Amino acid sequence: MSVKCLAAVFVGAELPLEIQEFPVPEIGPENILVKMNMAAVCGTDAHNWYNPKAPNPIIWGHENIGQVASLGSKVSKDILGEKLKEGDRILFHSAPCGHCYNCVMGLRCTNNIHYGNSHVDPSSETMLRGGFGQYLLLDPNPAVIKVPDDMTTERALMSVIGNHTTMSGLRKINGPDPGDTVVIQGCGPIGMGALIQSKLRGAAHVIMIGSPSHRLGLAKELGADETIDLSEFPTPESRIEKVRDLTGRGPDMVIEASGAKTSVHEGFQMVRYGGKYLVIGLILPVNVEMDPSLIASKDLTVAGVVGSKVENIIRSMRLMQSRIDVPIERMITHQYPLSNVNEALQSHVDLSAMVPVVNHSLI
Repeated sequence: MSVKCLAAVFVGAELPLEIQEFPVPEIGPENILVKMNMAAVCGTDAHNWYNPKAPNPIIWGHENIGQVASLGSKVSKDILGEKLKEGDRILFHSAPCGHCYNCVMGLRCTNNIHYGNSHVDPSSETMLRGGFGQYLLLDPNPAVIKVPDDMTTERALMSVIGNHTTMSGLRKINGPDPGDTVVIQGCGPIGMGALIQSKLRGAAHVIMIGSPSHRLGLAKELGADETIDLSEFPTPESRIEKVRDLTGRGPDMVIEASGAKTSVHEGFQMVRYGGKYLVIGLILPVNVEMDPSLIASKDLTVAGVVGSKVENIIRSMRLMQSRIDVPIERMITHQYPLSNVNEALQSHVDLSAMVPVVNHSLI
């Protein structure tokens, strides 16, 4: 009789995720079977919960940390050359194929599976490809990073929540520069990652715009110099005026991390002449109000980013270990057992949690 495990399955828009039973798969010589420790609920999951076009059935959970349950016979090291053994905690990502156009051009691979995001045919070898399952099967030759023994599970998980994506965007736009003033639109996980990474790059003054107030309070703990509460400044005009009051000519850089319809229009007006504007939060199709003439008339540098490559996960984890001295683990505000996965999703939707996680050690 095969060993069974449980996983939460998305079966359709606005329907509760279903806890279903699956056989734990056998592994091939180049696979790794992961026993999940924690999987964060991401904004993408919350959006897809209400998206009638979201693929299903699927096991979500793409911000993950787990431990090696079983190693294929040809797998002995992680991508940094560290020896792997059963029980080691790992971060993981699908490895680039190396031969598609994007790989050749140094971009994100278009052929690999995105664990917790890519649809899996229920008739395939296994559906256990997302972190909302007790086990997860990695494809052959996965990109695996061993977590240092002296790093907490929560801190390691933060390497793949907000921080690696914002790092990717900041490296792309080459900002902020040391001493810059930065405005961040949005105080969710991406906004917090932008705050942490901007400070690491030498930003002297970071202003966070968002709500609710408890998130802005956490932003102050993580290094924000000023906060602008949407409840006190409810209109775009009031927020633009407040930023001008705080910065004079305007910030050197504005980072869009909210996904709000007015954000780009606001940001273009806030940022100083010759400044930079980075879009991270607006990744789903939406009609937004904006004046594109400001890109030219203000001589702006504008860039966007979605996701990240493995190199930024490596860099992010190294920074967690050596450079980030604020209590970033406090972003994980709620932990739920797998059986309460729908409560975890709801806590993200209603903003009561900053980062809710499914903790597979809880019952």
